Amino acid sequence: MSDFRNEINEVLDENTKAELKDALADRFGERTTSVNPLTKAMFAELRSGTRPVEYARESDYYSDEMSRVAKNATALKRLLHEQVGRPLYEPVERLRKRDFAECVVAVDAFHEGREYGIGLHTPTTLPLAVSEFVGEPPERSQTPDSAFKVTADLESSTSVQEFDSKFSSMDSPYYVYVLDCTPAIDNEPAKIWDRRRAVQTKVESGVSTATLEPKEQAVHELNQGNRVYYVGSTNNVVKRVREHLTGADKSGVNFTNTLPPRTVVKIKECDSRDSAKSLEGELARQISRKENLFAYSDEK
Repeated sequence: MSDFRNEINEVLDENTKAELKDALADRFGERTTSVNPLTKAMFAELRSGTRPVEYARESDYYSDEMSRVAKNATALKRLLHEQVGRPLYEPVERLRKRDFAECVVAVDAFHEGREYGIGLHTPTTLPLAVSEFVGEPPERSQTPDSAFKVTADLESSTSVQEFDSKFSSMDSPYYVYVLDCTPAIDNEPAKIWDRRRAVQTKVESGVSTATLEPKEQAVHELNQGNRVYYVGSTNNVVKRVREHLTGADKSGVNFTNTLPPRTVVKIKECDSRDSAKSLEGELARQISRKENLFAYSDEK
């Protein structure tokens, strides 16, 4: 089993994000700064003759309804898993410095003739102090009752249609909305179980929970048996909730690509973007102050 973590960290430490883009441009002969062209270039370089969508279809969460960007991001994630060990639960979203670093190391590893395939490498997200995940994440035996009544059951097509109809006819400049993203205990999705195990591994290795990324903090709350909410704001709540449901490649819905929403539990109308942003943050803080509840918001 190959371990690419040190190589990736060295590339990260020695280069800026712009320099990593330049390094890939030198390797590809073209500059790629977004998911679609980067995926196309990576497959042309590493898997010539294979279409990215063929890789995307191998994902348990693939859907023909996914956008082109989402399909390419899914394919790129799987390619990086095969080449350097990026975990399959770790999505490619808005391209970060680390994504470019993994691509640089992946290209070089391929041309060096290093083996590739599913499950062959040490996961790149593991702390350097450990070489494998803990056996299992904490058991989720019970979830606290919701602090809200359900406005819409997002797992029911009828309820979603009723939600669309009701809020499409409302006339409000902005909305603040709350989604319950607590996954079911029975039949918990594999990608959530995997992510819970990964976060537990970090915690048990000594990583401070205060240094966890926001989505990791939310997953840690699940491991503590708590309920998790997402608080957002938008000028089109019907469209935005649909984006959350379809896993759209929008900056405002990245959180729910990790923890999909199950219900809408609160909608508040606002008269301006500023007031909506202010209320969004305050509402998230209010929820998080309650025992056994956690709320994520970009404005928190």
